[in-house]
Amino acid sequence: MEWPPGFNVITGPNGSGKTNFLEGLNLMAGWGPFERRMKIAGVIRWNSGENEPSGSALLWGRVQGEESSEVFASLHSRCQLKCDGKLAGASEMRRKIPVMSFMPWHMSLLKGGASYRRQLLDMIGALVSVPYARILHDYRIILRQKAVLLRNRREPHTADRLLISLGAWLWAAREEILNMLRREINKYSELLPAPIDFFFKRGGGGMDENPSDDFKKSLRVSREREFYARQPLIGPQRDDVKFTCGGMEAVAALSRGQSRRAVAALILASASAVEFRLGKKPVMIFDEITSELDESGRFMTVEALRGTGYQVFAATTDIPAYRGIEVYKMNDGRFL
Repeated sequence: MEWPPGFNVITGPNGSGKTNFLEGLNLMAGWGPFERRMKIAGVIRWNSGENEPSGSALLWGRVQGEESSEVFASLHSRCQLKCDGKLAGASEMRRKIPVMSFMPWHMSLLKGGASYRRQLLDMIGALVSVPYARILHDYRIILRQKAVLLRNRREPHTADRLLISLGAWLWAAREEILNMLRREINKYSELLPAPIDFFFKRGGGGMDENPSDDFKKSLRVSREREFYARQPLIGPQRDDVKFTCGGMEAVAALSRGQSRRAVAALILASASAVEFRLGKKPVMIFDEITSELDESGRFMTVEALRGTGYQVFAATTDIPAYRGIEVYKMNDGRFL
């Protein structure tokens, strides 16, 4: 199929394959499965029993826009990517073809758990900064090693030295991402019932403005608590973002519908920040784009998305009756 630029809606009954199609795009763009803990073998299994081999899958596509590329993904026990006939790493592919995926749970960014907000920061960071994904990966490895040491009642001095360097870098990078979002969200003020602001809360930190010094001081103060808790208490794994509106916490100041529109503005600001840094319009993927939005919120969100000029792939069981939207029906894994 050839997909036009602009807003593309994929509709069909539950289980028709809409999310599978979107996940295929996500895989070719270097992001992997929607469910981060799922292995590739679990993604490609089709009508097979739990103990049957999952086989393999091949994905192919051509991208045309700021750049033209041919993308190939081979899925078996892992995902191997090729771009224009050459092997490509996930990080390289993400920056070459910036894709941003948003699931229904993203609508809980304001009032959901801190992990939701960290995932948004990490998605933006992996797109706008070359070393971000690698440093985050290395940090998580050392963090797991420290956790093992603490559980075994052993001093984690060596792990802490490495975590200070990596964690301070991530703190600075996430604060810069929020500065970009704070600037870009003003473009979508029509979605906001009132101006909102957001503040980065370093995980267990806050003792010094300098990220590295803050990490060191916070570790020193919390060393005994970490030892008895047997788990790391300082670092990006505990970061959060606090949203305020009119001097109050946004979740208390905004109604349910207003909160949903504020999240839509935050998502659009995220895409604008990626475009500003990369000089490329991102492709946006939404699973159930109208989830939990009222009719007014749906219309405003769709119109704001259309105004960006981004290519959008949105799966939904409801067909939004708005102008300028291409609708494709899917059933039993095929487009009709």
